[in-house]
Amino acid sequence: MPQQQNGNSTTDTMDVWRAWLTETERQWNAFFREVLGTEAFARLAGTYMDAYSVVQRALNQGMERYLNTFNLPTHADIVELGERLANIEERLAAIETNINTLAEAVGARTTASVTQLRPARTRKPRTTTTAS
Repeated sequence: MPQQQNGNSTTDTMDVWRAWLTETERQWNAFFREVLGTEAFARLAGTYMDAYSVVQRALNQGMERYLNTFNLPTHADIVELGERLANIEERLAAIETNINTLAEAVGARTTASVTQLRPARTRKPRTTTTAS
């Protein structure tokens, strides 16, 4: 593009770029609307999803058999374990609340620091010496 006297060459270039981009986008939208809106494409997509679900189911069953063979947990086992752990945590929180309520009722101290619950450390760790 030739350089303009008032310095609007960059603006003109951007306008041309914007117009080209808009027209290209409009053409692609029309193309995909025409292709994706057909009954044939809908049948193709449905067939693909059916085949994909069959393959996915077969892979899941094969992986489950593989994991069971080596005595490893499956996805269902992990989910069940997570649910059980959440249930245990809820029950533990309820027990802790009950203990704190009872302790407050009798006027006992409700929190003990972790260091008070552990025995005093009497053994010192070994120091290693390197032979030269």
